[in-house]
Amino acid sequence: VAIETRSITGPSGQRLDLRLYRGLTGSAAPLVLYAHGGGFVTGNLDTDHAQCVELARSAGCILMSVDYRLAPENPCPDALDDVEAAFRHAIADCARLGADGSRVAVMGRDAGAALVAGLAQRIFDAEGPRILVQILHQPMLDSDATPSRREFQRTPGLNGPAVSRAWGHYLGHSAASAQHVPAHRANLEGLPPAFISAAEIDPCRDEAIDYANRLLHAYVHTELHVVAATFHGFDLSVPDWVVSRESRALHAQVLRRAFAV
Repeated sequence: VAIETRSITGPSGQRLDLRLYRGLTGSAAPLVLYAHGGGFVTGNLDTDHAQCVELARSAGCILMSVDYRLAPENPCPDALDDVEAAFRHAIADCARLGADGSRVAVMGRDAGAALVAGLAQRIFDAEGPRILVQILHQPMLDSDATPSRREFQRTPGLNGPAVSRAWGHYLGHSAASAQHVPAHRANLEGLPPAFISAAEIDPCRDEAIDYANRLLHAYVHTELHVVAATFHGFDLSVPDWVVSRESRALHAQVLRRAFAV
């Protein structure tokens, strides 16, 4: 995998760093926009680096990871604006990237999943480029407390109070509206097909299940996987565990299937 870091001018005039991962493909490779995890308040291009390398190699794609701005210094919608700016830059620059603009997917983990879910909603509303699949891995999608968030108060990886604090930092003084919280969108019809993966022992589990169920009822092709006996971030904490390897392989398989059009 060839790796390259570049910068563009962000939506507020700031420097926005991007990291490109090129799988060993020919010309016009599929394109994936990726948003790292970190609960809106931590993380950078190195956070999910190993996963991005493996995904680019296994899926045979060009993957662009976004170093979006973090809360609380940069509350919403700054991070989402950055992710959208990176997406639109990638689409506009497909020829120079060697990417196929007709085969595009988005993926995010944790808070990054909230951002790409929000991006998918924005792009649909703007009648923008078609997104073949949105992969939401262990997603934070709802600022409201769910049963699993109330249940898992002291779980490894992430606990319920930490999720609530993360949303508080991200929202700042903004209301928890559909503009900022993907699960608060009333109508999900027409959104891109979704693949949602969640951990069983995770305060974010129920919002992942709820969002998948709502997508299905909105006639959006949706696949949901709840990985048994795992906690939030298990694949980062124990990357060589067979379950972690299976999870990464499944995401690559989803991309290969979506791009085979």
